Amino acid sequence: MDAQGKKTVVKNYLYSLSYQILLLIVPLVTMPHLARTVGIAGQGTYGVLYAVTSAFVMLGCVGLNLYGQREVAYCKDDPAARNRVFWEVETMRVAALSVALILYLAFVWFDLRVFALIDVGRPLYPLLFSAELISGMLDISWYYQGIENFKLQTIRNFVVKLAGLILILTLVRGEGDLWKYIVIMLASNLLGNGSLWLTKLRADPFVKPDLRALPGRLKVSLSMFLPQVATIVYAQLDRVMIGGLVRDGNLQVGIYDNAEKVVKIALTVVTSIALVMLSRVANAFKSQDREKARAYVRFSFRIYMLLGVPITFGLAALAPGITEKLFGGADGASGIAPVMAMLCPIILFIGGSSVFGTQYLLPTDRLKPYTASVFTGMVVNLIFNAALIPFFGAFGAAAATLLAEFSVLAVQMIALRKEFSPRLYLACWRNVLAGLLMFAALLGLGVLFPTPSYLWIFVKILAGAVIYFLLLILLRDPFLLDGLAKVRKKLFQK
Repeated sequence: MDAQGKKTVVKNYLYSLSYQILLLIVPLVTMPHLARTVGIAGQGTYGVLYAVTSAFVMLGCVGLNLYGQREVAYCKDDPAARNRVFWEVETMRVAALSVALILYLAFVWFDLRVFALIDVGRPLYPLLFSAELISGMLDISWYYQGIENFKLQTIRNFVVKLAGLILILTLVRGEGDLWKYIVIMLASNLLGNGSLWLTKLRADPFVKPDLRALPGRLKVSLSMFLPQVATIVYAQLDRVMIGGLVRDGNLQVGIYDNAEKVVKIALTVVTSIALVMLSRVANAFKSQDREKARAYVRFSFRIYMLLGVPITFGLAALAPGITEKLFGGADGASGIAPVMAMLCPIILFIGGSSVFGTQYLLPTDRLKPYTASVFTGMVVNLIFNAALIPFFGAFGAAAATLLAEFSVLAVQMIALRKEFSPRLYLACWRNVLAGLLMFAALLGLGVLFPTPSYLWIFVKILAGAVIYFLLLILLRDPFLLDGLAKVRKKLFQK
């Protein structure tokens, strides 16, 4: 990868990272407030509804998000072709999501009148969530990711999400305000997605879609849709299964939902690179430069290990203090820490599968191994969910998720064994060793300084980072030393 390419990747990665973190930082700020107002069970009700609606949104997208991003990336240097792709893909998205909206409303009618698969108490809540499908029609973030314009999304999300945060903190004050929280979150998504159209319509004229091209595009997107079906099943069905198998007013769902949100915030740091690199790999593959595409993957894999290992071990060590500070005093809060600790390794597993799957297999048209990996994860998740949730609730769901994500990564690594040799993984032994030693040090600090104040949590995070990177320097990690050498060279030149 040339110097200019690396500079652009890093810039877009930072935009993508801040964009993804912002989408999750709002829940991090609001989670303690909501736990003490609408309650953890109320958060669980929101989680169940969001999981169900997400399944219908995914159904309506029929693989068009990843397909659209890839096709835009293929022709990002040809404005006319790029604009034609946009309108053809968006036409299919609106049509498919309209069908999904009708199916969702039919599901709501059926569920409320028969046996309540989703135990949410009030008919108003699932009806409000129908707005998510309309929001999905307006979502054109896939287009901006395809042209590698992450700046616009970042600015948009800062404005919309911060406004939503302020409204939640000021308007949601008690258990009866769950509907306000739902409205605020849905309206934020709707307005945020709609705002992206202002820039797009000013930059490019409307082009009448070629209806004859749509069946061909739909056929390809459907092949990318199958793995997404499996992904949504084992990513969102956990909450629905917990709510259905453990009838406790969605308290266990709330425990699982809060634990996963904290872990997903940390996970964002290592998965954002895949969104940035997908377009670059797709463009390199389209140019028949396969070695360049593999070089991108090797580069992002090392970044993923460099960041993912300390985040995984650090969050596991700090889970009790973090959960006590965020949720202490709320009903059911004591159950969040063990669930969070169980989920921490998915940071490594999902990070790895985002590198090999999202970043490499999809843009290089290797759909069969990608589909096989996510369907394996779906089957593993369903089996262990059914076996563990009735006995262990949220903790059982976390264990099932862990096994599912590991199986996804294992299948992808086996499929790519000829392109990425075991040496790539063995070269990261220093990261694992430094992470384990850092984990032990943080556990020791937790025993010496058990008070979970925000100051001590920050100090422990800083101490963990210093310990980890100093250990890598002492172990002479070549990837880190090479990066530091390049930074020193640039500073010296200036």
